[in-house]
Amino acid sequence: MRVLLTKTSSLALLFAAAIALVFGFNLWTPSAGGTLLDGIGPALEAQELLASMSETQKTAHFRMTLWLDMLFPLAYGGFFAGMVLRNFEKPGVWLAIPAFLVIPIDIAENVIQLIALSGNESLLGAKSLLTPTKFALFNVAAVIAFASLMSSGIRLLLNTRKNRPNE
Repeated sequence: MRVLLTKTSSLALLFAAAIALVFGFNLWTPSAGGTLLDGIGPALEAQELLASMSETQKTAHFRMTLWLDMLFPLAYGGFFAGMVLRNFEKPGVWLAIPAFLVIPIDIAENVIQLIALSGNESLLGAKSLLTPTKFALFNVAAVIAFASLMSSGIRLLLNTRKNRPNE
């Protein structure tokens, strides 16, 4: 799996997919009412949002969650993990843990949202734990991935200077 995730083509595909999905969210969000359940953690706030949505908005939100948001954690989580595994060889396995953990947590949150958008709000309480955990892991994974990219760039720069003939 490490070999597949760290290939340039895989990283490019995951990055492109994540960007395309973000554009999809931006295009689709207005039809879902403009505010998404993904950013709301407390069950009471999620219930209030659901109560304020029309059936058309709930259907649009359901479809967006099912078609876009179920793929999004695979795209960004895979990209973050691949970057870390590629650029931090030995500690990469440990440093990629937040990226690997955010994927099932985001998917679990999405399943709860799909159930709630279908009319059963009994699991919304779990969002109060899942949503902040998702955002925390996403942010940590993004910072580690960015640090891995910076580390790789610095190594490349130093190697280029070291291999440059004396002037």
